[in-house]
This record gives sequence, structure tokens and C-alpha cells, in this order.
Amino acid sequence: MTSPRFTFTLSFVVAMLIPRLLCAGTLDDAPFRVVVPSSEWKIEDSTAQAMGKDVFLVATISNTNTLLKSVIIKTVLEKASHSSLDELCAGMRDSFANPALKKISEAETTFLGYKARTFTYQVTQGDQTTYNEATVWVADGKGWTIACVGRPDQKAEIKKIIKFYRKKAD
Repeated sequence: MTSPRFTFTLSFVVAMLIPRLLCAGTLDDAPFRVVVPSSEWKIEDSTAQAMGKDVFLVATISNTNTLLKSVIIKTVLEKASHSSLDELCAGMRDSFANPALKKISEAETTFLGYKARTFTYQVTQGDQTTYNEATVWVADGKGWTIACVGRPDQKAEIKKIIKFYRKKAD
């Protein structure tokens, strides 16, 4: 496993296992904007949290009443190429070697006009299990991961979180 892939994998696993998410960084260079549906949702994006070489937790979005969350991770790529998405996704797949993670599905998709992949999986830590849907794509020389997280019985609500992300106007 290459060093950047290991860093991404480790960072992603750490982000998913942190019970209380850290305050994170700016979304100024993101190819999307976040639009939350109500004041119950809080966006924390004041400072980037380094998670490894060129990997940053840049924002968390959380619902104060339901414990639903979304995590935004940015990976600054040394050289973006046609294989960058495949390399980021390989890091995701490697993370499933962790016994705490159980992969449910992986699907090719389009997100905000970009070729992307969505991974659905569960993370079990002690007696607590979280259901996760993570969308990974590359835009403007950066890898982006949006993970939407909640309890397994909140799958329908978790699927709605990805709609908070909208393409920025050109």
C-alpha cells in the first residue's frame, strides 16, 4: 500500500471512529456548497484539521436532535490524474480490512457532475454500530469524501443528507 493511500485509509477510519467529531476547516475551495434544511443542523468549518499527509477533515455537519452527522474530508493530490479516483477508492477498500468496518456495498455514481463512488458500510465500536454512506470523487486536483453517518435505523434520514450538498454556481 502506498503512503498516500495508507494516510487516506487511516484518516478515514479515524474520522469514522471518533465518537465526537472535531471542529473542521474551510470549504472555500470546495466544488460544492452546503445547504442545511433547518436550524437543527450545525456546520462546523472554521479550521482544517490535519489527519495525515495532505488529508484534512474540513467540516462536520451535525443535527443537534437526531445524532445524524456528515463529515467532509479533503485530500490534496500531488498530481491529479485519471487514476486518482481509483487510488482514493483503493484506500477506502483497504479500510475494510479493519474488523470494525463491514462493507455493505460499493457503487459507481455521478455526484455534482463528477464521476464518483459511493461506499455503504457499518462501523461497530463496542456495542455501538453506525451506518455510513461515503461518496468519493476528485475535482480540481483534490479528492473529496462526504460521509453521512447515523444509527442503522436512520438509513432513510442518512440518505437525505447527501442532498445538502449542491454544486457551486460557475
